[in-house]
Amino acid sequence: MVICLYGLRARGTSAPYAEEEERIFNALLDKARKDPGFIGYHLYTSEDGEELGVIRFDTREALERWREDPSHQAAWARAGDFYEEFWVQNCETFGEYVWRSGAHVDEDLRMRFRSDVANLAPEQSR
Repeated sequence: MVICLYGLRARGTSAPYAEEEERIFNALLDKARKDPGFIGYHLYTSEDGEELGVIRFDTREALERWREDPSHQAAWARAGDFYEEFWVQNCETFGEYVWRSGAHVDEDLRMRFRSDVANLAPEQSR
């Protein structure tokens, strides 16, 4: 599994910019979800306002398809309108496990993070 972590600090833009950023974000996420190599996406916000996005892909090639997608690259041109700062780290997993009922269990976690099953309990997502 390949993980793209990104962080951003919003510029504090006006409502029209915020609406436009949300429209672009939703369109890109819808497109990413159609790629068979896409696993899932989660977003977290820290106490200081930085947002952390976690996007999971099956392979490096799937991540590269996403990175090189023309609509994704076009969105980069707008980033300065919406964000003061935006950073990216691409990573590969080298070990996966879960701690369940007091036991360490080595497990492939792809299904746990799939967007269409991410909100299910672990027993339901297998």
